[in-house]
Amino acid sequence: MLLDTLGRLDPCLVGAVLLALLALDGSLLIGAVLPGDMAIVAAGIALTGPAEVAVVTVAGTAGSLLGATGGWLIGRRCGPRVRHSRAGRWIGEHRWARAERIATGEGGGPALAAAYFLPVVNALTPVLAGSLGLPYRRFIRWAPAGSAAWVTTYLTLGSVAGEFVRHNQHLMVPVAGCVAVLVAGLAVISLRARAGRAAGISGTAGSPAPETASPPPR
Repeated sequence: MLLDTLGRLDPCLVGAVLLALLALDGSLLIGAVLPGDMAIVAAGIALTGPAEVAVVTVAGTAGSLLGATGGWLIGRRCGPRVRHSRAGRWIGEHRWARAERIATGEGGGPALAAAYFLPVVNALTPVLAGSLGLPYRRFIRWAPAGSAAWVTTYLTLGSVAGEFVRHNQHLMVPVAGCVAVLVAGLAVISLRARAGRAAGISGTAGSPAPETASPPPR
């Protein structure tokens, strides 16, 4: 079975792959297409104990810091061109705006750390921090805590889920069905929310400007 094969993988190999993926997640905006959360959970499924989770956490945190540094450098060099490129427009202005609020200091340093738990936004924040001129020392100060908490949490969840399924394989089909229904429901909610935002924006743009009252005759 696939899960049994994953459970026999060398943790060092899993850590090396995760390091590379998370480095690309922030530096090349791969996380805007394939959120790093999924890669971390998948890596966690291949782990079978706290010791293995600890080893891969170190590698994943290092990869996340490399990605954050690369994203900051890209933002510093390219500025707003990334945001206004074709790929940037595909990502969506609302995501860029949310990441910009975090990068400009709304919520302070803890918000920069907590941003790692926001899919897609966590890949955009380093680029925006660099393009908006946020000093690297200030930006990276909270990255180790945020990335370590992010990687540890999702690795642990993946490891627990993998162990549960390996010991309860008869529940594989119903659990997979529940997950599929949940993912479909979240997709529908996301599409409706996006349609609502688009309708609100078009309605605001199409509404006539308010008439200004003419001054009374003298």
